[in-house]
Amino acid sequence: MAYKDYYSILSVARTASAEDIKKAYRKLAMKYHPDKNPGDKAAENKFKEVSEAYEVLRDPKRRQMYDQFGHAAAGAGAGRGRQQPFEDFAGFSGFGGFNQGPGGQGQGSAQDFFGDFFSDLFGEGGPREPGATSRRAGFKQKGADLRYTLTVSLEEAATGTEKLIHFVRHRKSQEDRAKLSVAVPAGVKQGQRLKLRGEGDSGPSGQPGDLFVVINLQDHPLFQRRDNDVLLDLPISFVDAIMGASVEIPTLTGRANLRIPPGSHPGQIFRLKGKGFPEVGGYGSGDMLVKLIIDIPEKLSEAQKAAIAQLSSLSESSPLVAEFKKKMNTLLKSRK
Repeated sequence: MAYKDYYSILSVARTASAEDIKKAYRKLAMKYHPDKNPGDKAAENKFKEVSEAYEVLRDPKRRQMYDQFGHAAAGAGAGRGRQQPFEDFAGFSGFGGFNQGPGGQGQGSAQDFFGDFFSDLFGEGGPREPGATSRRAGFKQKGADLRYTLTVSLEEAATGTEKLIHFVRHRKSQEDRAKLSVAVPAGVKQGQRLKLRGEGDSGPSGQPGDLFVVINLQDHPLFQRRDNDVLLDLPISFVDAIMGASVEIPTLTGRANLRIPPGSHPGQIFRLKGKGFPEVGGYGSGDMLVKLIIDIPEKLSEAQKAAIAQLSSLSESSPLVAEFKKKMNTLLKSRK
């Protein structure tokens, strides 16, 4: 397999920042985009080439693999046929193959400047909300792209789901009330887009635009998401923290038993391997991170207070308390 110099393809230095790489890709993608070069096979191939280079260099981990071992190791254009920007993913399309960096926000995938790109390419265009009037006056080759925001729960994002959506589009100069089934892949993240080809408005030439389904993750009463990990705050009593306990907790797909060892402290984190979100189109899953919250009761009966008072002598043997008192005494003595 011939070596591909992704830095040369994007015309950037090997030390280029993520922002420089993004700007270089944006410029070249606009230049070689097939909609600007209809029928030009060379431009289409160049567009795919710069998209492949950007997909690797925008991701810190894949960029490091590429720098060390070349483009085959980085996983672009080889082996498992990784999706490129503006191409289908399991029948739909997500810009950048749904692969982002920490926090789900990533290092600037193609979807991050989706709106800006199409705005520059088509004038005022870009995907419009279903039912809105198209303003692409000078673009005659295809109809307007549409955008639909689809809300899914964290559980649905973890397992994948199929949703029926209703929206309005224009077909043959008439309003068309459409109904489509959308397959949401497992592991999808906030803001990622699924592309339904040919489901947008019809154009003057009859060629329809596309429908972009934008994922919105619903807030959860217990879980939070961080990359592919799921986070859970677990309140336990101070007695269970001291004595230890076995606690049943929910997961994204069921339930699990968590063993709390004696002497656990506030903020301690337990990791359940593989209980997080799967990687879209890839391998492996994130973990579930459970953080302990020690719940101290505000109101106690006289009997409860008496029982706890009998344990007050134990505070002297508490390692953190003992260490603090030692440091405090040393500090105070030094001030005399």
